[in-house]
Amino acid sequence: MDQQNLFQVSSLAHFQNKGYDGLVSIEEMLSYGDTGFGTYHALNGEMIVLDGIAYRALGDCRVERATQRETTPFATLGFLDDEKSYDCKINGDIKTLMERLTALTQNTQAPVIARLTGVFQEMVVHGVWPVTKPYQELNLIIRKQAIYTFQEIRGRLVGVFCPPSANGLNVVGWHFHFLSDDLKVGGHVNDLWVQSLMVTFSVKKELVIIKP
Repeated sequence: MDQQNLFQVSSLAHFQNKGYDGLVSIEEMLSYGDTGFGTYHALNGEMIVLDGIAYRALGDCRVERATQRETTPFATLGFLDDEKSYDCKINGDIKTLMERLTALTQNTQAPVIARLTGVFQEMVVHGVWPVTKPYQELNLIIRKQAIYTFQEIRGRLVGVFCPPSANGLNVVGWHFHFLSDDLKVGGHVNDLWVQSLMVTFSVKKELVIIKP
């Protein structure tokens, strides 16, 4: 296994086509990286992976630790070293953050994985509750999820950037999941406002599908 790659369970196209059944155990998934995100079997929570630990943000954005025996139908992760860390002034929303990160990574057309740490003046997130068969389309499920806003909250973002060449495999552009420092709340990031962040990132060689 080449740790310079970004690894992925399944493809976005398959996942969005009601591919919510788990394919890989969390134990196996974590052998491919210590930082990333995804979801669990039957959409049982938003996944956040930090420091080699998989967390779950439930539909009310409460966080719990996942077990090694659980499975994931879709996840993206890789190994993050601390060689490239920067104290970045953002002073803006999620769009401003994306622009700042694109500049910081020199507008690379390679996959990037990042950890971003700081105090967020506003954090807007959603989690997800598990679903049952027959599965609905993903966009219909997401529309039903409650959105939560937290003020002045300290935590970390996991960010992944995928270039246009990953179209159909993953979300093109930047995508973020959040975990609070007290490990109590988190989820998929809808929007945010932040003044500054400590950013650590790793530019990867390619996106590699590990299953199927």
